[in-house]
Amino acid sequence: MKTKIDNITAKQYGIDAGAVVVGIADANDFHPAPDGFRPSDILEGCRSVIVLGVPFPKEALSMQAPAYTELRNAMLTNMTEIAKKVVKRIQADGYQTKAISASGGRTIDGKHWGHISLKHAAELAGLGRINRNYLLTNDRYGNLLWFSAVLTDAALVPDEKAQYMACDNCGKCVQACPSGALDTPGAFGKKECARFFKIINKKLEIQCFACRAACPYRFGLPTQ
Repeated sequence: MKTKIDNITAKQYGIDAGAVVVGIADANDFHPAPDGFRPSDILEGCRSVIVLGVPFPKEALSMQAPAYTELRNAMLTNMTEIAKKVVKRIQADGYQTKAISASGGRTIDGKHWGHISLKHAAELAGLGRINRNYLLTNDRYGNLLWFSAVLTDAALVPDEKAQYMACDNCGKCVQACPSGALDTPGAFGKKECARFFKIINKKLEIQCFACRAACPYRFGLPTQ
């Protein structure tokens, strides 16, 4: 038997699990995504996507690559655990759910893709805007939010998309990128960016996050 849940309840589940921001998107709004990467491809009958976010500490942007990677990996694990906690509560209410890991996905033609694009999900859920650097930027937390998500067949009212301006095309991220991954607007160079993902001592090390650090809005939008 189902216990009716609404947006307030679903978001509180996220906050209780450890999320700092929670947004809700309509699963039907993911239609531009490629086949196999829409919420309904992963959970039959999916109606809502609950997006969960926690900010990276600001100090991360001044870290060296090994420390940055270690913190990033811990964040991904934490985000996945938060999603699993929310799944348990919504399932207890009688709904079908599935956690979308912050680090899960599939490898196709040598490239790794998430089950769904979490940054696009966050944009659809009203948690920010995707900037020229292809990072989701939130008005309060800048581009330091990390995400996971929960798919559910519960019919929740989606949040309004963010209307604030989070990028003025200053070009600082493009200038800072050492690989040219941002040279072509609207076409992120994933292959070029991946040149700075190295395997060191059998572990992945992210050796560049210049686009994140160069953005004037990396820590949020100026207060009026």
